[in-house]
Amino acid sequence: MIGAALTPEPAVSKGFTIERTYYAMDGKKIDLKSATGGADQLKQNERMVVVLKVDATETGGRILLVDRLPAGLEIENPRLVDSGDIKSLSWLKTTLAPQHIQFRDDRFVAAFDFFGSNDGRRGRRGGDDGENRNPASSATVAYIVRAVTPGTYVHPAATVEDMYRPDRFARTAAGRLEVTTKE
Repeated sequence: MIGAALTPEPAVSKGFTIERTYYAMDGKKIDLKSATGGADQLKQNERMVVVLKVDATETGGRILLVDRLPAGLEIENPRLVDSGDIKSLSWLKTTLAPQHIQFRDDRFVAAFDFFGSNDGRRGRRGGDDGENRNPASSATVAYIVRAVTPGTYVHPAATVEDMYRPDRFARTAAGRLEVTTKE
């Protein structure tokens, strides 16, 4: 059979930990229980900053981070992430810029190079600035979402994996999110 499991898979950490946290635009933490396996509500048109923090038990690796969105949410204009909204959030601390980033309709995707150096790795290009950096074992990224469509939705798990060592991965718990109509 092909498809999604009827019951959500539990949170797991094997070589990584992944933390998904939500904040109001002013930096106040929002305890969104649906992000940790529970259920919660948002009002239509409400905006939040999603912060994803990944820690690895060892340095090195090509890391893929995927945060699937509940159907009632959408990512705010991604062109603003580097030039506008995210940079204006002085409270937000991000680390290790992704090598690749995608803002899709249903998910946020970021790829990281935790190796840091091109020593001995065929086909590896240096960083955009031409300099090598130290190997990494953690990354923090953020993006902005808006609650747009009223309804009750599955809040899928966020996942992280080492693309070439499948035994190293982690995922958060999945939950349920209700988007209520704007009053």
